[in-house]
Amino acid sequence: MEANTKNIRLKQLRKESKITQEQLAKYLDVDQTMITKLENGTRSLNVLLIEKICNLFGCSDTYLLGEDDAYIPLNFAFRSNGIQTEDLESIAVINKIAMNIRYMNEMIGD
Repeated sequence: MEANTKNIRLKQLRKESKITQEQLAKYLDVDQTMITKLENGTRSLNVLLIEKICNLFGCSDTYLLGEDDAYIPLNFAFRSNGIQTEDLESIAVINKIAMNIRYMNEMIGD
């Protein structure tokens, strides 16, 4: 994969979820310019940001980093124009639970 796949995927996941850079920045507790730099490839993701991003968008770290193309989105419908940071945190927790259930089902063969 290209070195910048993670940057493309971050931007793609954010846009598909209709989350603004500002909303994502507040959720990640970073400045909005950091999101721009991450999406443009001028800054690198650290482990904490990778985990929070993957939980929010319901993807694996290998998908986000471009090491794997397998991604089955967890579909949630919400209005992004009025979404608060607390809402994104709740979505991330729900996604993490759903991903864990999916993983356990794969392990037992369901």
